[in-house]
This record gives sequence, C-alpha cells and structure tokens, in this order.
Amino acid sequence: MSTIVTNLKNHSRAELTISRALPADPPHLVLWLTGGVAFVLCAVAFALWGVTGSRALFDMTIALCT
Repeated sequence: MSTIVTNLKNHSRAELTISRALPADPPHLVLWLTGGVAFVLCAVAFALWGVTGSRALFDMTIALCT
C-alpha cells in the first residue's frame, strides 16, 4: 500500500471518531428559553418606546451602565 492510501484511511477514521464524540441534538430547551426571553425583552422595549419615546430606554441604559 502506498503512504497516500494509508494516510487517507487514517484520516477518515479520525473524522469518524470526532463525529461520534459530538452530541446529536442541541439543547432545544435552552434555545427556546433564550429566544423567548429575547422576544419578551424586545416587546417590552417596543412598548416603552411607544409610551414614553426613546428617552425612557436611554435613561434606563445609562442607569444600568453607571
């Protein structure tokens, strides 16, 4: 056997080992919770923007950062 064929066989075995080590499914609950929290925060920001304008959001951002 040539060294190229041997290297290709070893390389494919390494890829197979790595692919088996990775989890099959992502944590769907964490993804849905993160998306839900982001959606709620966007809805609250939109509501505050409609009621008080950008002034309230800017003031809250400054208060949070200081």
